[in-house]
Amino acid sequence: MDLLIDVHSGEVDTLVPNLFMASMLKAQGVDVAVFLEWRALVAFVEKDFKFSSSVAKYAAITEENAKKMGLLTDPMTLLQGAKAAGIPVYGCAVEAALCGITERVPPEIQLLEQADLARPIVEAKKIIGGM
Repeated sequence: MDLLIDVHSGEVDTLVPNLFMASMLKAQGVDVAVFLEWRALVAFVEKDFKFSSSVAKYAAITEENAKKMGLLTDPMTLLQGAKAAGIPVYGCAVEAALCGITERVPPEIQLLEQADLARPIVEAKKIIGGM
């Protein structure tokens, strides 16, 4: 894999740019994967997507402008689109088990067991800590 995008936050203003960028890179021929860390994994399970406190006051105008620009801002839709484009989306099975959410993880997210957690890191030529 050329690039692994590691997503730490479950906030809209982190999830959207990371999934958007992954899809854009895939369309350009980059072999990209996404790893959703604990907070991001929980956000997808709960389907409770909020803006970070510093961006929340701009949420309404952001949604309005995104519609005008034809951009998607729903993390679930972007997750489904990334998976449909062939982008592997990983999560940690240990974190899911610790939270008791394993059975509720969306099917677009592949949970990696403890023995396999290092695989995407080792295979990636580059790793970025998200956008």
